[in-house]
Amino acid sequence: MEKTIDVTSARRQFGTLLDEVFHKGDIITIERKGKPLAKIIPLEDTNYQGTQHPQVSSRQRALLKELNSLPAIAIDKDPVTILRSMRKQKRIRASVKYGK
Repeated sequence: MEKTIDVTSARRQFGTLLDEVFHKGDIITIERKGKPLAKIIPLEDTNYQGTQHPQVSSRQRALLKELNSLPAIAIDKDPVTILRSMRKQKRIRASVKYGK
């Protein structure tokens, strides 16, 4: 997924942005005053294909899949709304898993 973010937000969320690029393969464009300045793109490595790395266990793959399914957290989003959506998603997943 391609995403555009302003410099100030990029500075605050740099670690999160790097995680999105590395784990999800997102492309992030950083801009100032509506003008693109830089792009963060994933490295092309033929030995590494997302979560298919040979040293990644099945449990780690499951955790990464769950992490990627969580809603994106941004500075401009209300934390209460994010927590509610995460809890709702957990309830849905639990009811499907346990047949409720």
